[in-house]
Amino acid sequence: MKFDPDKIREDASEDFDRAWNDSAKYVKKPLFNERYPITSLNYGKPHPVYDTIAKLREAYLRMGFEEMMNPIIVDEQEVHKQFGHEALAVLDRCFYLAGLPRPNAGISDERISKIKEMLGDLSTEDIDIIRKVLHAYKKGEIEGDDLVPEMAAKLDVSDSLIVEVIDQVFPEFKELTPKAGKRTLRSHMTSGWFISLSEILKRREPPFNLFSIDRCFRREQQEDAARLMTYYSASCVIMDEDVTVDHGKAVAQALLSQFGFEKFQFRPDEKRSKYYSPDTQIEVFAYHPKLVDSNTKYSDGWVEIATFGIYSPIPLSKYDIPYPVMNLGLGVERLAMIIHEATDLRGMSYPQMELYSEWEISDSELARHVEIDMIPETPQGREIFEAIVEQCEAHASEHSPCESLHGKEKLKGTM
Repeated sequence: MKFDPDKIREDASEDFDRAWNDSAKYVKKPLFNERYPITSLNYGKPHPVYDTIAKLREAYLRMGFEEMMNPIIVDEQEVHKQFGHEALAVLDRCFYLAGLPRPNAGISDERISKIKEMLGDLSTEDIDIIRKVLHAYKKGEIEGDDLVPEMAAKLDVSDSLIVEVIDQVFPEFKELTPKAGKRTLRSHMTSGWFISLSEILKRREPPFNLFSIDRCFRREQQEDAARLMTYYSASCVIMDEDVTVDHGKAVAQALLSQFGFEKFQFRPDEKRSKYYSPDTQIEVFAYHPKLVDSNTKYSDGWVEIATFGIYSPIPLSKYDIPYPVMNLGLGVERLAMIIHEATDLRGMSYPQMELYSEWEISDSELARHVEIDMIPETPQGREIFEAIVEQCEAHASEHSPCESLHGKEKLKGTM
């Protein structure tokens, strides 16, 4: 049921509890024994990134890799263990996790008067309940999302009224400032692989062929057509006593050939990350014939698509890992951009955002947004209406804005 957002905002600002309870009238009641509605029997439309993830998963599984889920939250000490002297540079691009501290909310006589004004004439026992619930919340015995329902249940009042009390009587809740700890969101899938491999080795013996496709987070200075602050990494590792860089070449070729790439170039990566062994860090450039002469920066058909290398024994030893490990990482959005012939990662990933993507609308979609406000009732009005429709149909394919002189003359004849 459609509603007026301006009216809802106005009502909520005047009386949130009443507006919240009244909002139930905007939910359409189902008919008795009515079946759940089916919106469409047609196949839905996948998102380009998730469509690519689905295909990458199948590609890895066909190659005999086992799927893993690596830790997303990584303590900064793990980053120091893995990246050594490069850790500070890596941590500079990490997002640190922060949380709100629990406030010590006291109840003064003035606050008690305000609470009674909002909830009614509460007893001394009721005030003591509020004090105990707030104290339990401060000690961590009550979680943040349980604070309101816990207090509402013990006082036998609506939870929306408790929300109003906390908002108006305890300003310290609104004045809280997040405090960061030592935990980060992983910026590289590598951060998770070291932890996972060390744990797997406690239970199984290599060789391991493992892959994971999941989010990473980078504190970029800014997002642009080629960089996002959160992206998907399609990463794999092979742990084996005899693993070499040729394993990386074989995996890259077997993986990307399933997406139509025909030729490959392997070039030494100039970055020379210290968590890889010297001279093993390789960039993968793949040739895609559909991109030749395209209106993109890949018009020569060659695309940098992945990087692989052999992990250095130094960080491996810090996790008691005695076997060499080949790691390959591929940016999912980069591959999706090629497959779907996009030119901007932001617009491809977030097509609903006007900031990143122009709104392209078909004639039929545009027509659905047009509503007739009033229909003429007089014969002359109907004639004018029909004349306008006739001219719109006759000039429908012309670029707008356009003008029909014949239409003007015809309309004059109806006046």
